[in-house]
Amino acid sequence: MTTPRPDLERELEGLKDFQLRTVDRVHERLWDPVDPTRRFLVADEVGLGKTLVARGVIAKAIDHLWDTVDRVDVVYICSNGQIARQNLPKLRIGSDGDERRHADRLTLLATQLRKLEGRKLNFVSFTPGTSFNISDSGGHVGERVLLYWLLKTAWSSEVRPGPWVRFFQGRVSDANFDRALKNFDRRQLTAELGREFAESLDSLKGPMGGRLSDELRACVREFVPVRGNPGGSLGHRRYRLIGKMRQALARTAVRKLEPDLVILDEFQRFKDLMSDEGEGAELARELFDFEGCRLLLLSATPFKMYTLPEEPEGDDHYRDFVDTVSFLAGPDRAARVQRESGELRRALYAGDLATARAARDQVQAELRRVMTRTERLATTPDRDGFVVTRGLPGVALASDDVRDFRRLQGVAKVVNGQDPLEYWRAAPYVLELMENYQIKHRFQDHDPGDPALVSALSAGAAGLTWEQVRGYQRVDPANAKMRGLAADVLDRGAWQLVWIPPSMPYYELAGPYAEPQLREFTKRLVFSSWAVAPKAIGTVISYEAERRIAERAARASSAAAWTQYDATRPTGLLTFQKTDGRLTGVPALGLLYPSVTLAEAGDPLDVARTLGRTLPMARSEIEAEVRRRIEELLATLPAGPETGVEDARWYWAAALLDRQRDLDLMAELPYGLADDPDDVTQRGFGDHLDAAAELEDRALGRRPDDLVQVLVLQALGGLGNVALRALSRVTGGVEALSDPDIRSYASCIAWSLRNMFNRPEIMGIVRSSGEGAYWLDVLRHSVGGGLQSVLDEYVHVLNVTSAETIAEEVDAAASLRTAVQTFTDIQVRNGRVVSTPHRTRTHLAVRFGRGVTEDDKSVMREGQVRTAFNSPFWPFVLASTSVGQEGLDFHHYSHAIVHWNLPSNPVDLEQREGRVHRYQGHAVRRNVAAGYGDRPEVVRAANPWAELFRLAAEDREPGVSDIYPSWIPPLAGTARIERYVPALPLSKESHALRRLLRTVGAYRLVLGQPRQEDLLRYLGDSAADLDDLRIDLEPR
Repeated sequence: MTTPRPDLERELEGLKDFQLRTVDRVHERLWDPVDPTRRFLVADEVGLGKTLVARGVIAKAIDHLWDTVDRVDVVYICSNGQIARQNLPKLRIGSDGDERRHADRLTLLATQLRKLEGRKLNFVSFTPGTSFNISDSGGHVGERVLLYWLLKTAWSSEVRPGPWVRFFQGRVSDANFDRALKNFDRRQLTAELGREFAESLDSLKGPMGGRLSDELRACVREFVPVRGNPGGSLGHRRYRLIGKMRQALARTAVRKLEPDLVILDEFQRFKDLMSDEGEGAELARELFDFEGCRLLLLSATPFKMYTLPEEPEGDDHYRDFVDTVSFLAGPDRAARVQRESGELRRALYAGDLATARAARDQVQAELRRVMTRTERLATTPDRDGFVVTRGLPGVALASDDVRDFRRLQGVAKVVNGQDPLEYWRAAPYVLELMENYQIKHRFQDHDPGDPALVSALSAGAAGLTWEQVRGYQRVDPANAKMRGLAADVLDRGAWQLVWIPPSMPYYELAGPYAEPQLREFTKRLVFSSWAVAPKAIGTVISYEAERRIAERAARASSAAAWTQYDATRPTGLLTFQKTDGRLTGVPALGLLYPSVTLAEAGDPLDVARTLGRTLPMARSEIEAEVRRRIEELLATLPAGPETGVEDARWYWAAALLDRQRDLDLMAELPYGLADDPDDVTQRGFGDHLDAAAELEDRALGRRPDDLVQVLVLQALGGLGNVALRALSRVTGGVEALSDPDIRSYASCIAWSLRNMFNRPEIMGIVRSSGEGAYWLDVLRHSVGGGLQSVLDEYVHVLNVTSAETIAEEVDAAASLRTAVQTFTDIQVRNGRVVSTPHRTRTHLAVRFGRGVTEDDKSVMREGQVRTAFNSPFWPFVLASTSVGQEGLDFHHYSHAIVHWNLPSNPVDLEQREGRVHRYQGHAVRRNVAAGYGDRPEVVRAANPWAELFRLAAEDREPGVSDIYPSWIPPLAGTARIERYVPALPLSKESHALRRLLRTVGAYRLVLGQPRQEDLLRYLGDSAADLDDLRIDLEPR
């Protein structure tokens, strides 16, 4: 099939003006007909869409090369699978969806080469850790299977089952390896590829110094008498040979790939590839230096932009800067940059501003040849106008905290552990919660009967005990920082919320969503230098939230109550069963059903249009209008008898109303269910659907007295109706409401939300009393919490128009399982230390990373946690170390960063805060909504959020870039990027914070200079007045 040429104008049309300027500059330099560079760096500040810039560069490269090459190969290299999964969809060019190949590792690219050769446009991605740095090991089983069949292709009958299979099998069982061999599609391999690979084995040296092919054959012969997996020298030699073959295979794949454009994303993570030494660097060079290939590097921090003398890197940042420039521009131009940078430094010390400007211009001109950098806060007069520093309430040291340190310090001395001060500052209950730390291992290995250890444990404050947890007793945060976070999140009342309140409510909200301290609540992203802190935060904050929920549920005598932590918790109340032939979930079905009729009648935006109102409306007014519409609709149905028992099937009136319009599709809607006839829930729900589909209006009994009010709630807050309207906002407007596919995905979203409302913690929040129907409580909570405006905002944030993709995202976010953490209950009994592990649940606050779910049936992965955090639903606190998260987004529902430990320099501070200061982030949306939410155009638009940003962009001053309003909004509301540092007064962190904030705006002036802190100290207060001397790399 002929690949259609991508439409360049269409591919570029979504880019903002500053992104398009960068794309044009990159393309101009990489393919300049007179003086091109083969390598170019886009160093835009974190959060400005470098991935979209890369997409634009790809589009222009494809258009440029289309008529001059047989095929265009684009290679995308990123540091881990999470970033690949996040960014690959954004990089797609053209309408043909088969051109993207993610080989994970370069060696496995050989399985894709036949497909690549038959296509005009190819997109390949892999990660460098498993692609370039190939060790002398057996690698992945898939690689060994590939090697076996490649040799079989090249050497034919010489490669026989038996010794050859045992050679490549490694530690995999006979059955599994045999299955892997049989399942491999040999049609992927060409005879030419096999021949080239075999020739490379003849030309390369093996581990023992001979020809690699000869050493391989000799080793395999030794496997003839072997049964099973050999150890000792034979096994070691086998793995070294496989490692060499994997390297040879990677080289063969690179040569066959013929890359035209290679993109290195967050390339600072694998700078070892820039060196001239090592197998990995050599292999990377073969890829980068392929004839005609261009290299695009993406990184907000391509080199250490600023370091302090006391940092471990010391002045290595300067060498890092020079090495990066040398890699991009060559050693001669790097030397020129060094020379002019030195002149700039001398001029600054001398106060010679004219010479400084001339030297700055020279440095700037050289760097602009090979790099660009755009910064979002350059659009605000003070460069920091959208970021505010705030204190966490309640940060205070208690006397028990000091006694806890005494206990920890005593234990450390007994077991010869390191000084525990920093652990104690970072987390409470350190001994109980920490894992994989030396002091914990030594404590566990120590003699439990040692009197000194017993004495040390008894000397301080009591630790965290299972007795406390099991009985839902109040647990002291036991740490100044944790006390502050608990006050900020829990005492504020965030545990009462099922979702983050909407940025633009359509009407007055109710319950906790109406409370002033919660209306502006945003999720907290916590960064710590110590791994024990995220675990402690997840454990302590989630436990206390659950304790408060359980306490309130118990006071209400709710069916959702539980009184002991390890007791069997209540099962979901939104169930659909058939007992003795009777359907038990009849009224609740209307909660999930996406009714076109009720979705139209209960659309808050349509009500506002009809009444000529703007947002937010009075809730009483909107309910009155929906009630009028419902009464008119019910008048079209038979009234039913006036006497007799109330018939709950009237709550299915929506199905009857849809049927009048030939929209009776209820039994065909999937509701997110897999086809599992043995699942009781699915069978019961299917029975309810069948009964509703077969419902005859004339067979119904007396209408319930609250029918109209229930249908009003269903119309405004029914999960299916809310989902249907939200999808319609981005898939075609009102006409999309009756689209069968849209209704199907709306039913899936409703089912996902039903699963969320069935979680014990959520039931404890929503259940208003011990009596009555839970499905009614859910409806009231949905309406009171403005779920429609919440989902409309969320669907806009996802920035996709595929209803299927939206349904998958909502399901992943709303269905995040409760994860568990372990803690050690440490007691002294009869003169001995007794340590007992126990498990605690984390949900409101979680650690970013892999974890085991509560039922032990699945692993909760980082990507799932990030998806949930980037939704309006739980978790509300995400705690992590900052390592390895460059390039990941956390901004959709968070504009608050908590620096549990301060980074050492201002660049790292900005990097952390850039995680939540990104395109149309939470703070941005709140300000835009505050400025434009009451405009009449908003309620008239199919997508109110798209209209909000259109209105804001329309008011942009001439000459202001597109960074306004999607990154820097009109400051119409109170939302800002919030920087929290839970430091005690007079502490080292308080001093460090002042120093960081002093240098955060000035460090750009000393970019690329050695001994930066000395120069800034010398310049003092005048540094702020010398801003026009900073190196400006923004494309013009």
